[in-house]
Amino acid sequence: MKNCFFSLFLIFILHLPVFTIEVGGHITEDTVWSPANNPYFVTSVLYVDDDVTLFIEPGTQIYINSALFNNDTYVQDFAYHGNEEPTAKMFWVNGRIIAQGTEQDSILFTRIQKDSTYFKWGIIYLSESAELSRFKHCRFEHASTIVINLTSQPSGALAVHNSVIVDNCYFIDNRYGIASSYPDSNIKIEISNNYFTIDEGIDPNTTDWGRAIHLHSYENLANRIWVSNNEFHNRYCSFGELISVVDNKFYGNGFGIKSSLLPNYAYRNYFYNVESPIGASADEDESGIYIKNNVIEADSAFFCEGIRLYDYGYFEVTDNIVYGGIESSSNSSGKVFNNIIHNNPITNSCNGLELGGYFEIFNNIVKNCYTGLTVGWRVLSVNNNIIINNHYALGNLCFTGVYHYNSVFIGNENLVSWPFDDTLYVKNCIMDSISEDYTIAGENNLIINEDQIDSIFIDFAHDAFHLIDNSIAIDAGFDTLGYYYPFDLDYNHRVWDGNGNGTAIIDIGLYEYGAPSLGGIQGFTYNPDSGEIVDYVLLKINNQPGEFTFSDSVGSYEYKLPAGVYDVYAERVFYDDAVEYQIEVFDEEFTQLYIPMYVTAMDVEEHEIPHNSPHLSNYPNPFNPSTTISFELTAKYAKDAKILICNLKGQKVKVFTLPDRSLEKSEGSVVWNGRNENDKAVSSGIYFYQLRISDQPVASGKMLLMK
Repeated sequence: MKNCFFSLFLIFILHLPVFTIEVGGHITEDTVWSPANNPYFVTSVLYVDDDVTLFIEPGTQIYINSALFNNDTYVQDFAYHGNEEPTAKMFWVNGRIIAQGTEQDSILFTRIQKDSTYFKWGIIYLSESAELSRFKHCRFEHASTIVINLTSQPSGALAVHNSVIVDNCYFIDNRYGIASSYPDSNIKIEISNNYFTIDEGIDPNTTDWGRAIHLHSYENLANRIWVSNNEFHNRYCSFGELISVVDNKFYGNGFGIKSSLLPNYAYRNYFYNVESPIGASADEDESGIYIKNNVIEADSAFFCEGIRLYDYGYFEVTDNIVYGGIESSSNSSGKVFNNIIHNNPITNSCNGLELGGYFEIFNNIVKNCYTGLTVGWRVLSVNNNIIINNHYALGNLCFTGVYHYNSVFIGNENLVSWPFDDTLYVKNCIMDSISEDYTIAGENNLIINEDQIDSIFIDFAHDAFHLIDNSIAIDAGFDTLGYYYPFDLDYNHRVWDGNGNGTAIIDIGLYEYGAPSLGGIQGFTYNPDSGEIVDYVLLKINNQPGEFTFSDSVGSYEYKLPAGVYDVYAERVFYDDAVEYQIEVFDEEFTQLYIPMYVTAMDVEEHEIPHNSPHLSNYPNPFNPSTTISFELTAKYAKDAKILICNLKGQKVKVFTLPDRSLEKSEGSVVWNGRNENDKAVSSGIYFYQLRISDQPVASGKMLLMK
């Protein structure tokens, strides 16, 4: 038992800090921070000067002076006042930081006052003149905001005003995780595989609790920003301007996305128990926001708004599964198709589709909502939707005079919520009831009873809406005038001769009976130079923003297309744009297409920690009776060098003075025999050794003498 206790004690003391290195002021030449010198205390503002790189090695721990952050303190303690620094310290980067940890040894950025609730440090400010920085396997805790001369207020553990790559990092209890507000130059940002959460929370006396990510730029800047495969817990995000938000997971809070210049994409994201998952705002038709393949889920009693579209812009909302609804303003325009919209079947708490602008609406399922489908008079077309089991099937469509074509209305408690003129505008639809209060302004509608449903669909009760043989919905749709989109919900051909009479007529409902599948392209995106896959590449057909997909986390993609010849455009941040011309597609076949992506020159390079800083180690460790302390010096450190040995109390035990060295690089060692300056043997225990240059510590370690 005694030996076990002694072993545990040794393990504990071996992890004690060796020395505290206080840092601040200007870094004027390339510098390496190493875990051998942990911990680093930032006690004054740290500047990384122009053309200078601060390399931070795996396992390095950085503690930054902090202060209580709330509405009453942030101007006093988080602001520059003339030449006076803020109490909460920060990094000001005009050069760059390369902080690349590993999965086993991450790099820590946190507050010095670790037990002080609601205390925050400032920011890592990547200025407009900064070079491309990279943060990988880092952990950021308790960052906030800095007010600079009352003219700007950059926020975030990473306050980004130039290009940056952030990969596999943790952001915990930061007021803002990553923020960029109106940078002065075009920037490239990649934020991937990170985790954002808030545990301690923010001082209740703080009005703005911030965001996980806040990225916005001027309307005249064509930035390129990728946010992919991140996880967000109870942290809202706001995005804007040429951004791709792909394969992220949101729990508790969603995001807002704004486009005023070029297209923005929200693709294959997952939301759970989020009241406002996606709020999209676009100013101009040509900018556009494309919302596709997202999944929004919630507990049965949870209220969820779903997807909200604002302003005058253009939107395409396609292939989503939405718990909640899809709603637009009266001035929006676009397409809404191939979505599944549903709510709690007991509470029916939210409207399904409520679209007031210039929209084409087709191939959607809406069920268990309060009102299934409401459109304004500006809507362009409404066809082939299934509206089932809602409190009201339709909103005040009777006022609009907009026709429904080829749609299904079954199991709704009421057909119309507000029949303005007692007229129902439907053509070639299937309904299970119709009140005598309504006049039908349309023809070829099929009124069925409950017993007929199973003779129309494969399994209506379990949402299997494919048509069965001899279904009355086959070839029963409104005439084919050429304005139907060429695919059904399965991306099979939309207009087909399902009953074999020689005339192709559209079916009623979501699926075209007997129709063959479209063709398509499938393959991988990869880097020919390295042979590695390239993930999350945006692929656009004929460079049309709405005809798109993304490759996934392993570079694989698949996209269905009608037979034809296409040009395939590929884009990704930090890679050159690529085009594959004249790719031929055949029905019911996938053309294999492997798309090479080349890293943009001078953008991304492999940053290795330079070996131009001192290195220090000892062997054996533990030791008895002697150990060899090895060092490596460059010319920069070649003069006035010493190795100092101290005990646990910090008392000097032994000093080795190293000879001056004029070589560009030199290695050497000293042997410590366990004796002090008076040549007396020291007792067993922990000892620290430190390399000092001009009496300043530059590297250190610890060792155990066991007799």
